[in-house]
Amino acid sequence: MAAPYIPPTSSGLDAWATNFSTLITAAPATYGLTAADATTIAAAVALYHAAYLLGGTLAGGHTPVTPGSRTPVTVADMRSQQGALVPMLRTYSAQIRLNPGVTNAAKLALGLTLPNTTPSPIPAPTSYPLLSLLLATPLTHQFSYKDSLSPVGKAKAPGAIQVQLVGVAAATPPAGPDSLGPLPAQTKSPFQIVWPSGAKGMTAYYFARWATRKGLTGPWSPVTSAIVM
Repeated sequence: MAAPYIPPTSSGLDAWATNFSTLITAAPATYGLTAADATTIAAAVALYHAAYLLGGTLAGGHTPVTPGSRTPVTVADMRSQQGALVPMLRTYSAQIRLNPGVTNAAKLALGLTLPNTTPSPIPAPTSYPLLSLLLATPLTHQFSYKDSLSPVGKAKAPGAIQVQLVGVAAATPPAGPDSLGPLPAQTKSPFQIVWPSGAKGMTAYYFARWATRKGLTGPWSPVTSAIVM
């Protein structure tokens, strides 16, 4: 597939490639290329242009460039030259686009799109982990987790790298997560939480939330509880 800045139509490709070759031929060093590169590009563009004049159509795709010359043979030759030209243009375009020594103005003049060098920040999660008790053994609870917005999809929310947990083993439910002590953060599902022997017979209460690599956190989950055996 051609890069999105290379037009898909025969007429668009001809105009785009001609401009690309003309500018590079005039000053190859401006684009981080050599005179030999410019010659290679110009030769391929010339072959396509000649084939386009015989087998191509004008913008709109209905009127032949040269009346009477568009036949299955000339169209096939144009497609063949296009098949050789476009991968070469794509290769040189990628090289130029990623070259920090080529100015943005020069890249745009060639008809290239500018590479996105600014990563999009990962926002704080808007969902929370759904904890599911898998197994209760003496002093140990085993849980799995899923995302509240995608309970049958991926385990973690987009951008999340871990589950932060707070909890307590107590005789009465806590008012909420804010006053509870942290439990070990988890990065894989399933996971285990082990309680000290003094918690035996009490009910353990858990709250969970997603956290990103930057430390951004989502909302706390509803409380999950299980008796400590």
